Amino acid sequence: MNKNIKLLYGFSFFDPFMIVIPVWVPYLATLGITMRQFMELQAVFALVILCGEVPSGLLSDLWGRKKTLLVGSTLKAISFSLLPLWSSYEGFLFHHLMMGIALSMISGGDVALLYDSHLAAGGERSRGTAVLGNMQLAGQTGAAVSALLGGAVVTLFYGHLLWANAILSWIPTLLVLRVTEPPAALPREKKRSEDFKEVLSTVLVRDAATRLVFLNLVASGTVGLVMVWTNQKYWQDSGVPLAYFGVLSAGYSLIVGFAGRSAALASARYGRRPLLAVVGVLPIIAYSGMASFFGWAGIVFGLLIQISRGLGSVLFLNALNERITSTFRATVISMVQLGTRASFVLLGPLVGYGIDAWGLPSVLSALGILFSIAFVFLLLPLVLRTTALS
Repeated sequence: MNKNIKLLYGFSFFDPFMIVIPVWVPYLATLGITMRQFMELQAVFALVILCGEVPSGLLSDLWGRKKTLLVGSTLKAISFSLLPLWSSYEGFLFHHLMMGIALSMISGGDVALLYDSHLAAGGERSRGTAVLGNMQLAGQTGAAVSALLGGAVVTLFYGHLLWANAILSWIPTLLVLRVTEPPAALPREKKRSEDFKEVLSTVLVRDAATRLVFLNLVASGTVGLVMVWTNQKYWQDSGVPLAYFGVLSAGYSLIVGFAGRSAALASARYGRRPLLAVVGVLPIIAYSGMASFFGWAGIVFGLLIQISRGLGSVLFLNALNERITSTFRATVISMVQLGTRASFVLLGPLVGYGIDAWGLPSVLSALGILFSIAFVFLLLPLVLRTTALS
């Protein structure tokens, strides 16, 4: 199982290794795709994942995490291999549909596979935060390296970027082939339908702390999705040269990764309650700063969102993993992604329309207000629960 952990860290590194993503908005703009159309494509992409998240999570728990992960990573590689052939809105729509199916099958299974491999190798649950932090660091480091590589390749020609991206997209598939499916952590004494109802009841109804952890994971993921694409438009409007997009994206990714990696140490030193308060306050400060100080000063404020994402995702995800059994771990994590994508389906197009109609500063200010409300109603109650994450 220790071999599994290393392979899954490698998978986490190469799964986000998509060198076209840091310049995705400018690239589609060269083909006549407006910001409104771009956010529509992202909403369709999110909607496909929304429909596939829970079914794919159940499939992962029933059929096997390795098999589901292998199918998802293969579909993703095929989708990127076909990307250089598309140049119209309809072609990119097909790409986003296929990618949505692929990522819904990957989502949840990789985390569940890593966590179960950690337990099967004799690891302690108390080490879960560190293991998940390492996984996040590997993923964000991969995203950073791919951003730097993409920024370098794009100076040559977009065509080179797309074909290089297609070749690299097959590496995660090769890594999954070497993974061994860990044994189930707990015996199944009840029917799966009864187990699933009990899990849903615990996560969404009976256990208030688990429900708050779940909802905060959704909110944190939504912040990340919105800002991944809004950042590129922000950099473009700030006059940042295209070649620097990769550097900025790499810097942001590394900050998320190192923040996640430091979550275990920071929570042990300062306590989880102060750390959670920081997770909620930083995005609000960031949105206000980005709206008020447009340009490089705003880009620096944007770093605060990355710190919040890194800390929050690891803290919340580990707390959720501690509260659910292995039997439906992938399903519950997929439910988090479902909530995130559902939120983005609603919020993403509104952000795109707002940017086209009123400009970035107004939209960023509105986002700051929105996430201030989320902090008060979702994160603050969790912060006030002294034993919520213990």
